[in-house]
Amino acid sequence: MDATNKPYVKFQPNEEYLESLISMGISESHAQEALFCTGNESVEAAISYVFTNLLQEDNEDPSVVQRGAVAENCYEESAKRYKMSFVVNTALKMGVGKVAAQVAHACLGLYREMRITGEKEDALNEWDYFGEKKIVLKGDNTEHLEELFNKAKELNIPCYLVSDSGFTQIPAGSVTVLSVFGDEDEVDAITGTLSLL
Repeated sequence: MDATNKPYVKFQPNEEYLESLISMGISESHAQEALFCTGNESVEAAISYVFTNLLQEDNEDPSVVQRGAVAENCYEESAKRYKMSFVVNTALKMGVGKVAAQVAHACLGLYREMRITGEKEDALNEWDYFGEKKIVLKGDNTEHLEELFNKAKELNIPCYLVSDSGFTQIPAGSVTVLSVFGDEDEVDAITGTLSLL
């Protein structure tokens, strides 16, 4: 009991988060401490806590250096693993600012949709943590973007197609950008032959 006569409740780490952290090369004790200190909020919060607090505190301990090397290797692998690609409809001849706004719509639209549905949640979490790799590519026209969109749907790869509201530069309903998310191979199966914008 504490001073308020409430019984102590032993902290229980989220088992799924704990396993994820350990699989990344983080020691079980550091993983548990990170989950405790972040209130079991998320894997990302725990990883941030580990790298910000625990590894720096013990950086002269050889076992920590080894764990750091494992984590760094994990970082390199994960950083290459997932990406989001954006295919811009170049036939619309949008200005630079318009393209930037439409790519932002495509990114946020797909991100929100995936967060709401829980689709590929672990992959999205890794992508969030490891730098959110993004690439912007040239699409030929509306038909081209729709063809890529349908191909992604057939392969069950998360995708999002932006139709403009028509307030500036282009007519309402114009298909401006396609966003596609997944691991490198999945995304490249859809957009791998396209040129950079």
